[in-house]
Amino acid sequence: MATSLARQWWDIYVRVPESMSDATSAYLSGLGSSAVVFHEQAILTPQHEPCIETWPQSAEWTVLQGALPLDDSLPKHVAALQQWLHTYTWETPGVQLYCRPLPDVDYLTQWQQFFQPLCLEERLMIRPPWHISPVPSHMACLTLNPGPAFGTGTHPSTHLCLLMLIQCAAHYQGGRLLDIGCGSGILSLAALQLGWQSAVGVDIDAQAVAVATHNAALNGLQDRVQFFHGSWNIVTGQFPYITANVYLGPLVEMLQPVTRYLAPEGTILLSGLLASQETAMRTAVQKAGLAVQTRCEEGEWVALAVRRASAEEPGSSHV
Repeated sequence: MATSLARQWWDIYVRVPESMSDATSAYLSGLGSSAVVFHEQAILTPQHEPCIETWPQSAEWTVLQGALPLDDSLPKHVAALQQWLHTYTWETPGVQLYCRPLPDVDYLTQWQQFFQPLCLEERLMIRPPWHISPVPSHMACLTLNPGPAFGTGTHPSTHLCLLMLIQCAAHYQGGRLLDIGCGSGILSLAALQLGWQSAVGVDIDAQAVAVATHNAALNGLQDRVQFFHGSWNIVTGQFPYITANVYLGPLVEMLQPVTRYLAPEGTILLSGLLASQETAMRTAVQKAGLAVQTRCEEGEWVALAVRRASAEEPGSSHV
């Protein structure tokens, strides 16, 4: 993660619909952006400094800020980003891409100011390694260095998952957790700090698995968690709790087969859903023989906790 102060960088700003923010962040990371900052309810103002302005009327849009090193690959990376945006957002007016040189700045050090300690429900603190202030005795603490992987706890989809983990921690303490799409490992590791016995995380991004493994060691949890590169179907056994913080398409596709990994009376936490996608997700939940037990919402995002439907009330919903 170290970088030279003498190295030059280009700021990359992309304004996309909120529903595209996670995919755009993943693409920027794939191009080599060492961190991606989400600016929600914001607009781009290239003619001004700063070039990002908070705009509440722009609630359905997000400006993402990344940085790419100034080297021979920069023109190809910017062209690839332009093509990717054209492919996936060409029918969406308002998408913007703005690039500018950022000379003589240590980008990774600059990024650190955006990742501040996050306290949830007076129960869990998530903080970066460079914050070493004392932790209240009543709070669990997770030290996290997300690097290029998704997940610091600030994005609503992850924030909702963390809140729901806290809510059900007492019931599932001592159990196993399966984390599908583990990213930085934030959900697996937070669960362990909250009392789960062990966890298994999977991600199709090999870099995310490396980051998650590093974060496990950072917290002394490497003996209680395993992270694997690949899809959910490479794991074995059953789990009392399964988290899946991905997107609607993969959630719908995997939900029914994933239930074979769900222990009796177990729970699957589904996140990464926009409120507008909730009906489609609930239809998939019912088809999989599950029922919604808990629903949480933050802004335009929704998370659902589901369990097997009872024989008396198939497809029942308790929210």
